[in-house]
Amino acid sequence: MADELDVEPFGPLDALYAAVRRRAPQVSAICARPTGTFYRSTPERRAVTEDALRLRVSYREETERMITWDEHGGVYRWTTGPDSGAAIPADTEQAAARIAEALGASADPQGE
Repeated sequence: MADELDVEPFGPLDALYAAVRRRAPQVSAICARPTGTFYRSTPERRAVTEDALRLRVSYREETERMITWDEHGGVYRWTTGPDSGAAIPADTEQAAARIAEALGASADPQGE
């Protein structure tokens, strides 16, 4: 029965999502693939589709921005917005603080 499950392993963007929720809970964040992207949890399929996974973040009136994991550079990268293409540290806590700052939000877990 367990071999019937279709699950996706916890990856770098999942870790960043958790850090953003913890460090800046007022930031809206969702980890998702673009509409129509199909995923099955095999290493071969993951290698092909990993670049489709995005962390979408926004805060108040700021336009939604997207972030992806750069497997080759070993860092997160903005994929949209004024910093598009810029690297974000691989350390999830530092990355969450940088994201909150870029959106004008507090990186304090209490939201102050």
